[in-house]
Amino acid sequence: MRPVRIGLLGCGVVGQGFVRLLAEERFRHVRIERVLVRDRAKTRPGVDPALLTTDAIEVIDDCDVVVELIGGIHSAGAYVRRALRSGHDVVTANKALLAGSGRELFALARDNGARIGFEASVCGGIPLIRAIERGLAGDSIESIIGIVNGTCNYILTRMEENGLDFASALRLAQQNGFAEADATLDVSGADALQKLQILAELSFGPTTHARIRVHGIDDVDREEIEQARSRRCVIRHVASARRLPGGVELRVERRELPESHPLAAVRDENNAVIIRGRAVGEMFFLGKGAGSLPTAAAVLSDVLEIAGQPKPVALHANLT
Repeated sequence: MRPVRIGLLGCGVVGQGFVRLLAEERFRHVRIERVLVRDRAKTRPGVDPALLTTDAIEVIDDCDVVVELIGGIHSAGAYVRRALRSGHDVVTANKALLAGSGRELFALARDNGARIGFEASVCGGIPLIRAIERGLAGDSIESIIGIVNGTCNYILTRMEENGLDFASALRLAQQNGFAEADATLDVSGADALQKLQILAELSFGPTTHARIRVHGIDDVDREEIEQARSRRCVIRHVASARRLPGGVELRVERRELPESHPLAAVRDENNAVIIRGRAVGEMFFLGKGAGSLPTAAAVLSDVLEIAGQPKPVALHANLT
């Protein structure tokens, strides 16, 4: 059987992790055909330089599955749309693109007989999307609450345990690779909202008219942390979604949680989500929410599922 040809768009931290995992596990039925990069001269350990190109069209047209890891909305969106219109399956970790254009992209995929895998778009290596789409398909989800941004959680943990102020904790997160040089998207709460919108659409259906409240952690200070500790509580950045009469409420905000709360024990870059279903009650998911290999593992799981399924089977197609 001919190997499934992968066109990789982007070879940054997650992209290199994806290449590494694919090589280590030696999946013979999956092969990277071309890799889109900005600079072919840049050294990328473990990546064959002969695969590199700066021509996105070449990557998209000469493959079976497009793996989009460049991020952003405009270029990534154009590439994903071209791939879907050509009938190519797509795997992406791009939460911003899915939160803003998910319904359009899934409709485009459906119209052209393509599939979209997006397990890596929310909570890194935690198999949360599959749990909602498959494991809880027979239940009605009532609420979701969790820590879905590893950068914010790392900062709050370091402020709590090391006595750092916000600026120092942010610098430490950047030094350790848990925050971008410009961490605005994370610390403002925008990143968590994008992830929450994806989870809410999967769980509740369209959230066009949802009530939304977003508050970041960029104004947190030592006094707030210490006051919470004096009450045997901790500060966590919490995302929540719940059904309301006539709609859905989405909230991203700092909360003071008692030490006994399940989310209070979630430290550093870890993510955790509690899903409440009408039949199953509460289910708790915990794991690495950031980092090269956890996210790359989620990307690879989608690629392998697509590679092992005949075309008619839908994959991650409920975000419509």
